[in-house]
Amino acid sequence: MNIIKNFFTSSTTTANKKIVVVYVIFRAIAVFMLINQIPMQRWGDAFLLVLTLALFAIPQLVERVFNIEIPNLLELIIIIFIFSSTILGELSDFYGYFKIWDTALHTLNGFLAAGVGFSLVYLLNKNAEGMNLSPLFLAIVTFCFSMTVGVMWEFFEYSADRWMNLDMQKDRIVQEISSVSIDVENNAVYQIEDIQRTVIESKGPSEEIIETVIDDGYLDIGIIDTMKDLFVNLLGAIVFSVFGYLYAQHDKKKYKFVRNFIPQKRE
Repeated sequence: MNIIKNFFTSSTTTANKKIVVVYVIFRAIAVFMLINQIPMQRWGDAFLLVLTLALFAIPQLVERVFNIEIPNLLELIIIIFIFSSTILGELSDFYGYFKIWDTALHTLNGFLAAGVGFSLVYLLNKNAEGMNLSPLFLAIVTFCFSMTVGVMWEFFEYSADRWMNLDMQKDRIVQEISSVSIDVENNAVYQIEDIQRTVIESKGPSEEIIETVIDDGYLDIGIIDTMKDLFVNLLGAIVFSVFGYLYAQHDKKKYKFVRNFIPQKRE
């Protein structure tokens, strides 16, 4: 805790230098991994690494284009979040090693996106002439912004799985399903409980039948993971929206940590 505290209580110049060091290390790791993927023709992984490098550049690009200063805490969280989700999560399989990894990142994503949304609307409300939005409206827009980001990310995961043969929407073994497709004639919901084994038959390159056996249940191909991600994104969005409302409505000193998510106009 002291290390983190010292990081943000140090001078702006010192903190910026530390962030640059983090940038350089993370970018070097991404470039090194990208170079390794190309000879092996792992184009899906290579795409994720190129995307990671592009995302790393966004904070600096936003600062230059809009002439603003992103708070050190917000910038550091963004960098760590990108690295944790792509390099560690997808490519190093932290999602498989640590079951809570995906849940934690999507919760943080909801909180972080809400912080970005709040800062955008708060600055607009503060600097635009004739605009005086209520704290409640600020909180609602903050919440909606975060949920929109969460939904768009799930669209991206689905597209990557569909068109690039990835598995960003993690599959899950379930023991029961309910579907009208099983009883089409009566259009009735048919439930299968306590599934012990699933056998999938597919055709191979030479038209031979290949059997894939899934023990202990049925393979759900992503919907449970998607809905779980959206629920925890909802939780993160609600938490920051409440703090944003309290910051705008009541004591800005008491909830001053919210300032770490509000960019400042450069002089």
